Amino acid sequence: MGSLNVEAIPTIDISPCTSSDPSQQSIDAVVEEVRHACTTYGFFQLVGHGVSRETQKEIIECAKRFFELPVEEKMEVQIKNSVGKSFRGYEPPGTQIHQKGLKADTKESFIIGAEVPADAPDSGTFSTGPNLWPKSLPDEVFRTPVMKYQSTMLELVKLLLKILARGLPSAWNCPPDVFDEFAVNPSMPMRLLHYAPSAIRHESQFGAGDHTDFGGVSVLLQQAGTEGLEVWYPPTETWIPVPVKEDAYVINMGDMMQKWTAGYYRSARHRVITPLGDRHRYSVPFFLNGNLKMKCVSLDGSGEETIVGEHIRQRLIATMGESGKKLE
Repeated sequence: MGSLNVEAIPTIDISPCTSSDPSQQSIDAVVEEVRHACTTYGFFQLVGHGVSRETQKEIIECAKRFFELPVEEKMEVQIKNSVGKSFRGYEPPGTQIHQKGLKADTKESFIIGAEVPADAPDSGTFSTGPNLWPKSLPDEVFRTPVMKYQSTMLELVKLLLKILARGLPSAWNCPPDVFDEFAVNPSMPMRLLHYAPSAIRHESQFGAGDHTDFGGVSVLLQQAGTEGLEVWYPPTETWIPVPVKEDAYVINMGDMMQKWTAGYYRSARHRVITPLGDRHRYSVPFFLNGNLKMKCVSLDGSGEETIVGEHIRQRLIATMGESGKKLE
């Protein structure tokens, strides 16, 4: 069902959990594989998820359509034009710096969240508000498939939360729905990403610099035929490449999940190497940052409390430079 070794993150087939008539034994095996992956690596490759190859190809094409727009059109929907602190829209290259000593990421990004009307009571609060859409791309080839894909990712990550809940230590006595509230009216930013190729690589600059994700669970689709994603593996102090696998998603735990589970599920460092030559890289990560108003209390009983929205907001302020100041 899955493969494990120290040279590669595991690949896990969760089809028993999407089957109409699975055996309990097969479900238990999936839970154990996911538990092992998330406590050991913080990452795994996911297959058997039920998302069609056509759906995956369509969202990659949406990313290409957006980033092929003229710079002037992309800048019309830049983050600073989003409502209040909703943090939606275009992020040019050179925006995000993950840690001191690194140059700004070379990636460019277009951020889409849950669609919240401008006149809604919470509109303009952190990560809440209407999305920004480029005027020159018809809804049927951009907005509609993008929002449909976002909905598909939310359903997939809800299934993953069920599996993760079952993998928690039995001594904690957590109910099987322990993570369900986290996905109720959640902050779920999805990014269309473009990594332009470079003639040379700089030691201190990456497509996306060494970082951990901020939220609960991340679901990444990588464009076929590309490379660059690497995960840090502490036991060997090495970077493990995460190759693109046909139809697969890359799943990883974020800082919020690590906090909530008292370090049981690992939020692992990762980075994306800048592509060389003439090969562009596109990818689409979906981040379940969670119910922003929720107070998460460590599940091990230690009592540590974290307000989801404040945790995410502070992490963005720390890494997003001028764009992050909009969230203060």
